[in-house]
Amino acid sequence: MGTVVGDRDIHDLPLSQWGQMSADLVGRVVEVRILCVHAFGVGVELTAQGVYGHVNSPRVTDGRFTIEETAKRIGEVKKALVLAVDPGRQPTLTLRPSEIPAS
Repeated sequence: MGTVVGDRDIHDLPLSQWGQMSADLVGRVVEVRILCVHAFGVGVELTAQGVYGHVNSPRVTDGRFTIEETAKRIGEVKKALVLAVDPGRQPTLTLRPSEIPAS
């Protein structure tokens, strides 16, 4: 069971509604808003790009990932690193501070 803000659980949307993201963003740091939290990870919205992405649970924090603690972050805007953009799949990112290059 996960936690969402309002009705914004992006994991319920078909992939076609996630939006298109350029592969040029791989390796770049972007701003994301945390929308939903589940045992398998976190759904985010890339604020400048207007598309949705996913953060696998091991890449949410440098510490221990828990739904309860991460759910407190729903709605927050964070820095994230884009790891992969593959056609037909959700973009994947990391929120782990140790993996995000300093600005």
